[in-house]
Amino acid sequence: MKKIVFLLVVFFQFSMAQTVDLFFESITLKIDTSVYFSNKSTYLYQFEKHIFFKFIQNQQVAELIFRPTKDAQIAAIDIVSTADYTILDSLRAFEGNYFTGKIKFLDLENGKNVGVILSIKLKNDKYVNYQMKTIAYTETLLQPDQEPIELFVDEEKTIEIPCSDPYNIRYTNDIADAKEDDISIAPSLNAIKLKIKPKSIGNRKITLKLKTNKPFINKNNELSYELTPFIVSFTAKPNRIDYLNPVENVIFFSSDFKASTEIQFEYNKNMVLRKTYRIEDEAESGGNLIAEIFTQSQVGNSNKILCKVRTFSVHNAKDGYLYIKDGDKTRFMTNFSILEKPRVDDISMMHEGEDWTNNLHVSPGETIEIRIKGTGLQTSTFQFDGAEKINRDSTRLTDGVAFFTMHIPKNIPKKKVNIFMNKEASAYSLQIKEYQKPTNLDFVTINYGDKSLPLTHAIFDKPIFYDKSIKDVNINFDPSKIDENGKLFGKQYINIEIKLLNSKSDLIEIQNINQLVICPNENSPRGSFYDLKDCNNQSVSLNDVLLHKTYSLEPFTQVYITITHAPQKYPNEVGFTRKVKLILRRKIDFDLQVSFPAGLLLKKFNEPGYGNLSGISIAFIAQMSFYDGERINKYKPYNFGAGFIALDAFNYSENSKSRDLGIVVLATLVPIQSAKLSFPLYLGGGYLLRNATPFILFGPGLRFNF
Repeated sequence: MKKIVFLLVVFFQFSMAQTVDLFFESITLKIDTSVYFSNKSTYLYQFEKHIFFKFIQNQQVAELIFRPTKDAQIAAIDIVSTADYTILDSLRAFEGNYFTGKIKFLDLENGKNVGVILSIKLKNDKYVNYQMKTIAYTETLLQPDQEPIELFVDEEKTIEIPCSDPYNIRYTNDIADAKEDDISIAPSLNAIKLKIKPKSIGNRKITLKLKTNKPFINKNNELSYELTPFIVSFTAKPNRIDYLNPVENVIFFSSDFKASTEIQFEYNKNMVLRKTYRIEDEAESGGNLIAEIFTQSQVGNSNKILCKVRTFSVHNAKDGYLYIKDGDKTRFMTNFSILEKPRVDDISMMHEGEDWTNNLHVSPGETIEIRIKGTGLQTSTFQFDGAEKINRDSTRLTDGVAFFTMHIPKNIPKKKVNIFMNKEASAYSLQIKEYQKPTNLDFVTINYGDKSLPLTHAIFDKPIFYDKSIKDVNINFDPSKIDENGKLFGKQYINIEIKLLNSKSDLIEIQNINQLVICPNENSPRGSFYDLKDCNNQSVSLNDVLLHKTYSLEPFTQVYITITHAPQKYPNEVGFTRKVKLILRRKIDFDLQVSFPAGLLLKKFNEPGYGNLSGISIAFIAQMSFYDGERINKYKPYNFGAGFIALDAFNYSENSKSRDLGIVVLATLVPIQSAKLSFPLYLGGGYLLRNATPFILFGPGLRFNF
């Protein structure tokens, strides 16, 4: 049965390896100077093909190159944004039929099984999703310690083996080939802790055969979980005196010599109960007094002795052994650290791109660095309640200062991040401060007619000439556009200024709406945490604000709308400003005009010849004028009209034959004009009522507008 299952697994893996990609002939991944190909760097992991690549930095930039197959029929490709990476350069098509772009992986250490999601548009306008599966790995390296390891029989010693990724190692009970010694192994920060307690004297070699949790590519270009065997050598020396292993490896120094603390040692039949012993740092007489212990009692049925200890000096276990004496005579050996009680004196914080500050206000979604100053920090543990991705910088760790980097989740429900030291609450905490940054004004839309347009639309980059009557102008807000695409900006404080200018560009009205507060809605990761008391996401109607209603504005009235971020709310930021200029344009104008044509060449159809020049006439014309579409309240130099003309109107001679009243249609050309007075040229025709004949005319005149 096992053989059948094995053959099925092999067949399945083989068939998976032979699967043909329907879309891409090859995929290339470039990271630093390394290049990974889908046909060379692909391995089967959990029965699926993955591109394996080695990373150096936690946030790694990668260039992607996709070469479609001939039959793929791909029109365009977009990278879908996820929490695993940010898009630096979207995919672009190049000659040679390939697409390339850049992304930045955000957290490869904690999320090594990352996948790049693509949205593929086919030539038939259909869309399909595609996942490029990858596994990021690092070389898990163990660094040998050059110093010789020596310890006494029955002495328990912890050895730290530097490791590039200690949490990628499987920790099992069967990890070493030692039988006569007590050995255990566990992970720690940037190292493996190997505990050794020899049972006999002599030189030893322990071979650690370790396996990783995540696979990696070994030197033979094979998928592997097994690390190179690591050898640890040590020497176990005989004890002239008994060695007592303390249960606690660290106790704290007390400057009050009358105060005592408790410590437990392994039981030894030679240790007398209810007795006081001295602890010195030398085996011979005359050593420095480090502490005194009083053997109080045996702990239940266990092999432990409870003691009271009074400290007189600090001691680091790395500086050497301690000797338990009865008077001046050495009775036992031991070793533990007596350190200053840990305390925090100062905490400062550094935001990305800024300097250190003692202002502990932090915004959701931020990645920050914390610097803690104090005493006893090297052996202390810290917790930051609510923060994530917390990393302690071991390269800069000392007893007096510790550095941490951490990420504040966008959806953190707390108002502060409490800082715990050794599982006890400290006096410090990080205060959560909601973002208050100006964002692009694309969350504002303007509707002055039939549809709403974003304020950032290109149409608003120049004046808008509107030919219809403006029933109203509505300023609307889309709160979902404020906190989007993984970026947080917070509540938006904006000012609105509305100005009305008449056709002569004289200001006729100005209104201001100050500090209008627009809040992100529930689509924001912080939507439920913003203080919504002062929020007003309702639309603004200009007719609710203006005294001159938009539907009653005269032609070529200019409506100026200026929307800007309130500067007093963003003292350290430069806000955005957008302006909208609406001009009520009219194409045609009707008016009644009186003009005085003179020297008209008049041709009557019932008389021979080319006609005669008339005297001063009076014309009453209902005229249609045409506005210049590119200038405000300016006419084109021609118009058309119809009305009455009194020919030779000022000739009062009784025998005058030129006086007559005619119905006329005129085309007028006005090369020179002012608001009320102009000098036109006339061309027209009509019907004379007195002579009962049609006529045509041409000539100059003087015209008044009313």
